[in-house]
Amino acid sequence: MRLSEEVLSKIKTLANKHFGESCEVRIFGSRIDNSKRGGDIDIYIKTDSKENLIELKAKFLAELKMTIGDQKIDLLVESKDKPEENPVYEVARTTGIKI
Repeated sequence: MRLSEEVLSKIKTLANKHFGESCEVRIFGSRIDNSKRGGDIDIYIKTDSKENLIELKAKFLAELKMTIGDQKIDLLVESKDKPEENPVYEVARTTGIKI
């Protein structure tokens, strides 16, 4: 994976802060392939939270960018009790590496 342990730790810590301690966090996309270069950071979060997911997502992204620097980040968030049926979410669930 082409993210440092420090960055992964910060992502997980902030996800727990904003989406709850029981949230599931996965990194997917080009950053999990060591043979590639560049690319955005693709993050998938599954949470018990049911309300204000858009607000939680905005706060998480703002704090993450302040913590690790302004980088291109794609964030998918879904509630555990209402899974998204979008194929991108399925790719994130099945190919993402849990952190």
